[in-house]
Amino acid sequence: MLETVSKLSIGTAQFGMPYGIANQNGQVNANEIQSILDFAYENDINTLDTAKAYGNSEKSIGEYLIKTEKSWNIITKVNDGDKSIVEQIQDSKEKLTVKPTVVLAHSANLFIDPVFQLELQEAKDNELIGSIGVSLYNEKEINQVLESHLKPKVVQLPMNILDTRLYRHGVLDKLFEKGIEIHVRSAFLQGLFYLSKFYLENHFEDVVPCLEKLKSISAKVGLTLAELSLLWLASLKEVSKIIIGVDNVNQLKAHLETLKKNVDSSIFEEALSIHYENENILNPSLWSVKS
Repeated sequence: MLETVSKLSIGTAQFGMPYGIANQNGQVNANEIQSILDFAYENDINTLDTAKAYGNSEKSIGEYLIKTEKSWNIITKVNDGDKSIVEQIQDSKEKLTVKPTVVLAHSANLFIDPVFQLELQEAKDNELIGSIGVSLYNEKEINQVLESHLKPKVVQLPMNILDTRLYRHGVLDKLFEKGIEIHVRSAFLQGLFYLSKFYLENHFEDVVPCLEKLKSISAKVGLTLAELSLLWLASLKEVSKIIIGVDNVNQLKAHLETLKKNVDSSIFEEALSIHYENENILNPSLWSVKS
């Protein structure tokens, strides 16, 4: 087994709702979920990433898990809602049919809230969950979390070969040195890397010149932009998990084939010399074209 394959975690937003700007198929059906997860497990991928906010994703995962004896690590995320954290975790456990391995706050503001921290620690003390953490967007939020009383075991961050800010600013190093597990999402910028140049020019015009440069660098070694991004993230010792969403089993097979490819570090260095900073493009929550 390739060591990098075990870094993959299956993102399951599309198991519970239509998700991703390049998603042409809508929500993934139960048969395809089974195919994806069976194939993933056979290839030493045993981590699933979900959330209360992902429609009926937790329920879809639970319906799969109840039919299998395989043991999965399940990461879910809780929100600031009417229910207490303990109630949300118990609800997740019922839907998933297993206890979540890791529970993340779905925002920095929620994680640093003293009441939330108390509830989260209580849930951990009562063995309702294994590890606790937080899903974040930027360096400012990371610093807020690091200054808080409760220290996360896991931090989930957005990063890809276009959005390298957290890497370039030394944030990954800082988290790694503190022993915090780093999970990376948005490896393909929620599908933006797969869009046609025509679509990009009409909806994301500002990013086209940078993407064209990155595609040119990728093409020199026979890779697509998405492949270069995945291989770069997999090469980082600081990254424990790379969360990838797939709509079908063939997409997952393609990602595993990508990880077999070797890339000279000079190609990554050339790509990293391109510094793109437009938050309106790099943060999908700010897109006017919704995924």
